[in-house]
Amino acid sequence: MKYSMILAGAATAVSAQTTYYAGAANVNNLTFQATINIDARKQYQKMLGGGCSGAFGAACATNSLSAADQNTVVETLFDENIGALSILRNLIGSSPGTTILPVCPATPDSVANYTFPTANNDSCQLTLAQNALKFNPDLYVYADAWSAPGCFKSSGVENGVGNGVICGVRRSNCTYDWREQYANYLIEYVRLYQARGVKVSLLGAYNEPDFNPITYSAMLSDGYQAYDFLSVFYPMVKKAFPSLSVSCCDSTGARQQRDLLYELGRVGGLNLFDVNTYHNYQSDIKEPFDDLLHGQPTLETEWSDGGSTWVSAWDVQGQNFEGFQWAIYMHNAFKNNVAGWSHWWCTWTQPTDASLVAVNGTSYQVSARLWAFAGYFRFARPGAMRLAATTSVMEVYVTAWENTNGTIAIPVINAAHYTYTLDMNLAGTNVTHVVAYLTDNTHNVTLTNETFSVSGGKFTAEIEPRSMKTFFLDCN
Repeated sequence: MKYSMILAGAATAVSAQTTYYAGAANVNNLTFQATINIDARKQYQKMLGGGCSGAFGAACATNSLSAADQNTVVETLFDENIGALSILRNLIGSSPGTTILPVCPATPDSVANYTFPTANNDSCQLTLAQNALKFNPDLYVYADAWSAPGCFKSSGVENGVGNGVICGVRRSNCTYDWREQYANYLIEYVRLYQARGVKVSLLGAYNEPDFNPITYSAMLSDGYQAYDFLSVFYPMVKKAFPSLSVSCCDSTGARQQRDLLYELGRVGGLNLFDVNTYHNYQSDIKEPFDDLLHGQPTLETEWSDGGSTWVSAWDVQGQNFEGFQWAIYMHNAFKNNVAGWSHWWCTWTQPTDASLVAVNGTSYQVSARLWAFAGYFRFARPGAMRLAATTSVMEVYVTAWENTNGTIAIPVINAAHYTYTLDMNLAGTNVTHVVAYLTDNTHNVTLTNETFSVSGGKFTAEIEPRSMKTFFLDCN
């Protein structure tokens, strides 16, 4: 049953007040109070969830662990009551040994002999998906290609200088048009996974089409070239799998994605995809994509440090890849109508912040970044609607989400180094029960022993310094 809520707030914000002595502020006399107002009459985007990837062999990273620990790592990542990830991004491989098309047909009209890449079960990606499904039966698998096979591209090679575009789009200057063959190639990957019991929910033809890495698989495209391919690809996908969504286009940053979408829109291509996808490397999101879309949800599908350090802490140095910082990154994205957020790798074997879990031989360690994910996604489940939420002070961040069963999740972040008292205004709602889960340097989304008295749709709470606290509300 869906519960109706009216969460309005007319309480006066009480900001931090300072009493001065001898010209200097006495910290002991500062009061830290914030008013938080929620309004469920205003709804924004629908939650898709949080995720990670097993691409480039990352899904095999746990192979050195015991069978029990391998199972525990997947459970920690994907169980709804632990890490609560619900999105798994697969690489549709194009290199020898990973591609479903080991031998390229001579022409686009020739028969393509597809075969499942059995080496390590598609570089362990199938194994990871099957195991993740045990803990999350509603797993949202995003199958995404970094590149078409080299023979489909203007460069003639899978990676290297130039990298090329798909043959058949404007300025490709190829002998043949390989667009339809590339579309079939991507659709066949979905069929091969479906035959092995894994449903693919989202299918993509591009990864960072604005970037030429030279050293690994890639394929370039601007928005006009994306139109040329998507105009062939999209109707073919819908004919083969009517419920399968198509993405566009995993640019390296939000600004780069906006540029591509603008070009795509100029030629009438904004109805040729179902999910707007971008990465957070080159530029983070500063404004919603809504003005460039036709109502599609936005999903951030990849980001990490990618360096040679491993940071497992919540908040120690103020380092960019501590868990606390990631909680704020996600908050900012959600406030800009992003519907989901994915880390780069799920696991990896070397010291790197590119993964949520670091594997070292027979042992492993979980980064606090995962607990930032869990602070959102354990409570705001896929399908939840973001509600209007405001705070009276700039160092307290808040979003609010209403789940399909009527429960409410309110993740709050305190960026101050002092405890804040929160006046939570839930006027007109039928909330009857509130619990809180704390994440900081000593708690990993831990249920607190606090009790909250809800009166007139209001309650008071405290949030610890440099922490994330998620309030979970039941309604009648």
